[in-house]
Amino acid sequence: MKIIAIPYSHTLSHISRPLAVARELRERGHDIVFAGESPKKTFIEKQSFQVVPLYEINPDVLYGNIRAGKLQFVNNSDIDRMMAADLTLYDQVRPDLVLSDGRFTAPISCHIAGIRHAAIVNVSSTEYRALPYVPFFDWIPKGLLSRENSAWKMLDRLNLSLEMTVFDRATSYFTTLSRKHGLKKIITATNCLVGKDLTLLPDIPEYFPTRNLPPDYHYIGPITLKQELSSPAWWPPKTGDKPLVYITMGTTGISNFFEIVSDLIRSSEMAAIITTAGQGKRLATLEGSVYVEELMDGDMVMEACDLVVCHGGNGTIYQALQHGKPIVGIPTILDQSFNMRRVEALGVGSSLTWKEFIGQPDSLLKAIRNIKGNRSFTEQAVRVKALLDTYNAPRTAADLIEKMMGSR
Repeated sequence: MKIIAIPYSHTLSHISRPLAVARELRERGHDIVFAGESPKKTFIEKQSFQVVPLYEINPDVLYGNIRAGKLQFVNNSDIDRMMAADLTLYDQVRPDLVLSDGRFTAPISCHIAGIRHAAIVNVSSTEYRALPYVPFFDWIPKGLLSRENSAWKMLDRLNLSLEMTVFDRATSYFTTLSRKHGLKKIITATNCLVGKDLTLLPDIPEYFPTRNLPPDYHYIGPITLKQELSSPAWWPPKTGDKPLVYITMGTTGISNFFEIVSDLIRSSEMAAIITTAGQGKRLATLEGSVYVEELMDGDMVMEACDLVVCHGGNGTIYQALQHGKPIVGIPTILDQSFNMRRVEALGVGSSLTWKEFIGQPDSLLKAIRNIKGNRSFTEQAVRVKALLDTYNAPRTAADLIEKMMGSR
């Protein structure tokens, strides 16, 4: 097959998942070309894949809209520009299949071009999620209404219906385009990231449950960022008897976080490894206390640490749990808050809001100490690790893609 892989190339999480699947498909003899324009495309090129130019939404605009709580997260003119860029790309490359991760115009543009389309997307960004994205009724005390009660499950379904309706109406242009071009399944703001023909869910049902999942949607297990990077000169970290914390905010973090947290760790009884992804420029390593790098092999660091502090990104959470490590999350967008509610529900970590952290930075140290002082967090993280060990997401994804394409 000739395949175009289209990640949202401004974030490593959206790059790493199609990249892992592309490597598996390449080993099976398929030809994969990537498309994107972010400087992070070098992560793809280092794996010897060609990357052709493709217009993408500026991440400052996209994440700025999301953090500001704007339900219309992208304007109509940008959607039109992305659609035109998609169609030009398909005409140039002439693929058999488009594999997307974070490209919300792909389902419609693939329909127009008559091309098969598979997408990698988390359960939280589908209409089949069983849990609300924004919990309207969480103010009801658990003692008054148990979360296992049938009445609560009815409230969840009402919650889901309300939030999807509001979101879809706020960004209704996807629906307008779907009807204009005669799509059998209407694309909305809720489901714009799914596949036209195949949707690959890089989740596990214990973490993100679904309801009424169609046969073209498949759990494949998480796909986490794998980086073949050399160890820094100071590795392994010299920490003595101090607990070792790994701190990362992915590639959509807020830069002043790193300066605050570095000062916190230096004045505490802990040691930390901090990866900034280029977002904290003025930090320096202090041996025995704080070790700072732009990027590191996340698996290597997580295996060595006691717990992980992160932004609540899906990939980082799964990577921590693959190593049986508990999590403290500081989410800054709704998607991350959704993830952290699941972390807390599974008993593998705890969450702070950005407002709580900025207002009282010491609250982070208290959260870390609480995790370290309660073995149940680590024990439950190890149980989840055992579940994750049963998955091989790249292989499963490649199998499903080949099966679908073989049925043409």
